[in-house]
Amino acid sequence: MLTIQFWRPLGRGAAIAGISALALGLTSELVGPASTAAIEYGDGTVGFSYPPRLTDSYTTRNQVGDSSATYYLTFDFPEAAEEPLDRVVVRLNEGYDPLFRYRLEAIEAFTDTPAGRVPLPLGELSQDRDTRELTVTFDPPAQPGMPITLALRPVRNPRFGGVYLLGATAYPVGDSVASTFMGYARLSFYERDGNRWP
Repeated sequence: MLTIQFWRPLGRGAAIAGISALALGLTSELVGPASTAAIEYGDGTVGFSYPPRLTDSYTTRNQVGDSSATYYLTFDFPEAAEEPLDRVVVRLNEGYDPLFRYRLEAIEAFTDTPAGRVPLPLGELSQDRDTRELTVTFDPPAQPGMPITLALRPVRNPRFGGVYLLGATAYPVGDSVASTFMGYARLSFYERDGNRWP
């Protein structure tokens, strides 16, 4: 099984099941009510005081049309950000397959802690095939201080080989917010005949 990496890969050995009581205790701290007032600009817009950024991304399967792939996107969400995270929008900026879509019911989010992997509760999930955007909402909003990983599961990998860029944008909680573009996940997919793309 080939893995396409964008920076250093995640520690995949962390178990999702069997989370310790300590890890469960951390969940409320990671997603509980915000303890810090949001930063507001002069016009009332809320923004992160320190920008989160994408630090790692890869796919577990890189053949075109594969139906069992997971795309992992990890971003740093430091305490200095201060504002809780309401949602992340992932947009397919480069590469195209008009039939491409995600299995919304299979999408997960988690953070890795010293006590193990802690799932983060998700709210509304939606995708817009016209804008090629996937919206992942946290419910309750995720608190800063730990890296967060999204596990995105497509129905199938794109049908065409090549390089695909997924742009990730973070939104704080608020009615009027300033979003933060966190970076691009670069995923490469190969034709089944072995024809490899750069």
